[in-house]
Amino acid sequence: MSFDRPARSTLAMLRPALFWALLHAGLVLVFFHGGLSRSLGGVPQAMHLPLWVCFGVEALALAVAMWLVTLPLAVFRGAYSILAPLVFAIVFALLYLDSLLFDSLGFHFNGLIVQVALQPGALQTTGLSPWEVAGYVVAALAAIGLDAFAGSRFVRRFATPSRRAWTWPTAIVALWVAERLAVGTMAFYGGFAVLAAGTTLPLQPPVRLAGFLEKVTGKPPMYAEMLLRDLPKAGEAMGELEPAAVRFTRKPDVLVLLIESTRNDFFTPEVMPNLTRRAQADGRIFPRHYSGAPSTHFALFNLFYGLDAQRRDGILGAGRAPLLFPALKANGYATSFIASSSVDWMDLKDTVFRDVKDGLITGLAGESSQERDGSMVAKAREVISATPKDEPLFLFLFFDGTHFNYAYPERSAIFQPAWDGVGSIKAATVDAELLENRAKNALHEVDAKLEEFLSFYEAERGGKPLLIVTADHGEEFREHGRVGHGSDVTRGQIHVPLVIFDEKVPKGVHEGVTGHVDLVPTIFSLLGDTHDPGLYGDGHPVLDEPTDRYALATVGWEPKFAVVGKDLKVRFFSLDAGLGSIDVTDDDDRPLDDGKARFAVQAPKLLERLRGGLGSTRKAASAAVGTRDAEEPKAAQRDPAAEASPETQAAEGTPDVAPHASAD
Repeated sequence: MSFDRPARSTLAMLRPALFWALLHAGLVLVFFHGGLSRSLGGVPQAMHLPLWVCFGVEALALAVAMWLVTLPLAVFRGAYSILAPLVFAIVFALLYLDSLLFDSLGFHFNGLIVQVALQPGALQTTGLSPWEVAGYVVAALAAIGLDAFAGSRFVRRFATPSRRAWTWPTAIVALWVAERLAVGTMAFYGGFAVLAAGTTLPLQPPVRLAGFLEKVTGKPPMYAEMLLRDLPKAGEAMGELEPAAVRFTRKPDVLVLLIESTRNDFFTPEVMPNLTRRAQADGRIFPRHYSGAPSTHFALFNLFYGLDAQRRDGILGAGRAPLLFPALKANGYATSFIASSSVDWMDLKDTVFRDVKDGLITGLAGESSQERDGSMVAKAREVISATPKDEPLFLFLFFDGTHFNYAYPERSAIFQPAWDGVGSIKAATVDAELLENRAKNALHEVDAKLEEFLSFYEAERGGKPLLIVTADHGEEFREHGRVGHGSDVTRGQIHVPLVIFDEKVPKGVHEGVTGHVDLVPTIFSLLGDTHDPGLYGDGHPVLDEPTDRYALATVGWEPKFAVVGKDLKVRFFSLDAGLGSIDVTDDDDRPLDDGKARFAVQAPKLLERLRGGLGSTRKAASAAVGTRDAEEPKAAQRDPAAEASPETQAAEGTPDVAPHASAD
């Protein structure tokens, strides 16, 4: 076919290029169909069809966005007909990859994925073999090539001079703005689930209209009584206690044994016979213990800094290191840190373990994670044997065999049938029970290695240490449509086992809620330090926890949060959740018929926990011995209530949620 000169111009190609992009919008809905369908699970039935219409508008808007990205390529004139379809093909291939990630893990392509790709040994950590990667790359390149070729032919075939090239994109952008407002309005009447559904597709910013619509309609939004306000911003630091000021009056060995990706309901005699036997005989079990985040880097910050996980970026950005490690050294402890998993992962070596690199052992021998666990135990034996018995030892071991794809030898193939562990991408289609059985077998193997290590320790060192056994975070097996961790604050991902053994800790079961944030003050307290925990962290010694206490958790990479109590859990999307609604369930993520009423009663305690929860201990921080800034205390060392504006004090005295509590 021949074209006249105007038809060959770049301007003549813009309109068919737009239509080619719009033809791909339907693929977006196909790619994300599973996630979109699941997102409607908690949405009122009457809103399902309107939301599907909204999803269609969002897909069209994504296509327009991709078209806009290609406009600078118009400077290449005739080559635009090749370059624009190529960009579309690449972007939509990435959207397909994004849909797989979202369907399996619950989050979109983001900094986490980039970090994974850039890490040494990333393929080994994610479970992908080089052959799998090569196969997917070849398939992706073929699909991109075919799509780009067809698109180029389409653009040239329908290139036509037109002054209306901007009519369609302008109309679609306007429609998308209206759609965002519509979702915000539906969320006002439909609650948390609508807001979540409306942000399922990538690049869909949430529009929260609760405050505006409440003023306009004179009515509160659905669950308006559950709005939480005035939360602490990430990066607000606690007061610092000098390591030299920490004084331990007793110095037993301290062993902290951390297990990857282990949920609390796996802590059973069937899965972990050795640890449960020891715990029931000599330990204290904490069945309501929560990690501060469902990902390792946030969880280890939470555990070793004794600070809520949302503070991570601000604290690390300020260059602060954990107090625990230098305090141990100041009290004469030898320290050793051995990780089966590489702590180069997510820069842990340069953040959490920055000040103890000399005592950090990683990069252990072994093809699989369970083999590296064996190497770690062997190395721990060497450390124990080399440490003089009159010198107290702090030893940290990080077992990795329970990380996906859950490795174990034949001796631990207890739970059958189980997934064979081959083809990590295929795990998205494997029956959840098979995945769970494989994970249980891997944990059974870790339990065996744990027992071998503890038996050796007792024979070699004599006596019993202060022993803490827990997990960095949990693991989900498609209870909410996902496999793995790092994507949500569901019970499976943040509820982890905790057992403490020490002569100062009474045997039995502790029924209160505890969190990783409490472990540093617990260690300090059990070793005899008497400083107020409010000087250096957000936690309490676990034995001093009030029975009605709440734990705080965050996804970290995404603004998803939860506060969890004994029988109440509140989930929300951002630190300043006053702009949106929340989700109230029991601690097992099941909806509560009386959730509104329970929340109304607990609102003051929830607000207290979210602001730090240590009450008057903040007042003591500025005057305490050992603080660096005693005369000029930091803002986070002060009592928030004492320094709040009159308006804030009034809101805290009678929380914002209270006036709505009785309105139904």
